[in-house]
Amino acid sequence: MKTQTLFPLLAASAMTVQMLAFSPLSEAANAEGPGRLLVTYRDNVSALSIGPSMANSEILEVGQEDLEAVKAQLESLPGVARVEEDFWVSNPDMPNAPKLAPSDVVGLSVQSSESTSAQSAIPSDPGFDSQIAWQSPQAGRQGVQDILTAYFRGAPDNRVRIGVVDSGFYQLTDLTYSQGYNFASADGYGPRYLENEVASHCSSAHGTGVSGVLGAITNNGTGIAGIANAEIVAARALSCDSSGRVRGVLTDTALAIRWLAGDPSVTQAPRLHRPVDVINASLGAQVDRCPAYLQEAIDYAWNRGVLTVVAAGNAGEDAANMAPANCQRVVTVAAVRASGEVAGFSNTGNKINVAALGSDVLSLDRFGRLTFWDGTSFSAPVVAGIAGLLKQSSNETLAAADLKELISSTARLVAQPNGTRIPVVDARAAMDRIQRQSGNRFATLEPFLSNAKRRPAEAYLQNNPLNVGLDRVFEVTVSGAGLSSSQERFVVFRSTQNGSKVAIAQSQEPVFLLKNVNPNSDSLWIDICDSNGQNCRFNRSEALL
Repeated sequence: MKTQTLFPLLAASAMTVQMLAFSPLSEAANAEGPGRLLVTYRDNVSALSIGPSMANSEILEVGQEDLEAVKAQLESLPGVARVEEDFWVSNPDMPNAPKLAPSDVVGLSVQSSESTSAQSAIPSDPGFDSQIAWQSPQAGRQGVQDILTAYFRGAPDNRVRIGVVDSGFYQLTDLTYSQGYNFASADGYGPRYLENEVASHCSSAHGTGVSGVLGAITNNGTGIAGIANAEIVAARALSCDSSGRVRGVLTDTALAIRWLAGDPSVTQAPRLHRPVDVINASLGAQVDRCPAYLQEAIDYAWNRGVLTVVAAGNAGEDAANMAPANCQRVVTVAAVRASGEVAGFSNTGNKINVAALGSDVLSLDRFGRLTFWDGTSFSAPVVAGIAGLLKQSSNETLAAADLKELISSTARLVAQPNGTRIPVVDARAAMDRIQRQSGNRFATLEPFLSNAKRRPAEAYLQNNPLNVGLDRVFEVTVSGAGLSSSQERFVVFRSTQNGSKVAIAQSQEPVFLLKNVNPNSDSLWIDICDSNGQNCRFNRSEALL
């Protein structure tokens, strides 16, 4: 079919003359909206090529005054499939200004449900004791995420790529970016994305605070501990004007998401050599529906295994009024306090998928100083960081749908004063699920007394001359692998507090017993090794528990 062009049709109208030149947004843009339209053309129609492209669409700056009239005219043209308005987007208003941690900060000690004896188990970062989300839940403190336990049980040596759509990025000793690009069209697309390079007058470090939570360098004796061992890719999508106001347009956010997911149609920036695994977007636009161009960008990422985690917003209202919080195929995160009670500032409603700590979240400011941040902007990277930790710890390839279901289904339902319950993310429960479902290919573990051959169980309990705690005895059955020489053994390892593994049992028989197993805290692994527990067959031992 012959390709048509819309240019003659548009040029015939004086109303659309101003559309024929695109320029970056100015400070004088109408406060009601950015005055931009995203036009999607039918397959047999070529774009006007007078504005930035995005997939099969084009972004046109028309001015707010004539926006509705131009939109109506474009929608009437046979070659146009869809016309949508662009919207202002910004970081959610913070309920409290970031506050520096006292120089002698001593936070609540982080306790893991793992038995701890070695002090080397705890990351050496000076701010770590005040990173409340890493704690294990207990009475009166149900808003924490038990990250430390999951960290011990995971595989933090593997690296994961996390994209951050934000602004206010600063390079620090404790926080580095593997790549980045500026998608804030008001400043012009380009390779400079650090705030001191693009807008040196701006003091916002929002993107730095967000990135620190999910991916600061852990166990380096500086700053804080990042949840995931992450290569952070910064997508600057918000601009800082001369008054210090930080905002952007939603089409830039959509473009940044596509770029992070590896979309080759994004011509405004060099294609990433490898897409990210998780995206965090702690920003939002006041719009009661998810624009199609934003949903399509999220869908593109989703279909390529990239999960997008977003902030619910801090207006204390329904998250359905905020995009991308109201989009599909995202994880929308509300904020709770350490107690587990929903923070008064947090958006709520049916669009909320999970909640995480959003009060006194310790991260970094633009100078690398320990700083407490409040808001769903910092609940979201707690969840994005956990998603990264889960993804890098799984032996299986976790699709975006798998990761969302894993995080949502393992969340703890925490009762609220009004009688409702909210799902609070539990990193340990999610990590346990991964190890049970995706880790082990050739062996099973079951309690000694659960075997049907050992009935009645009471007889074994009563006839126990060695007084062994039979509830802590488990039976290993190997069925998917065999020993290839007399030198090999089936070896079971237990994770230690510093992330290493120690051999606790070995056997040349495919069925054998383990004593003193605590299923509530132990992480067990199995491999085929020599009699010293070395020279093991698998690149990574398989999870048993």
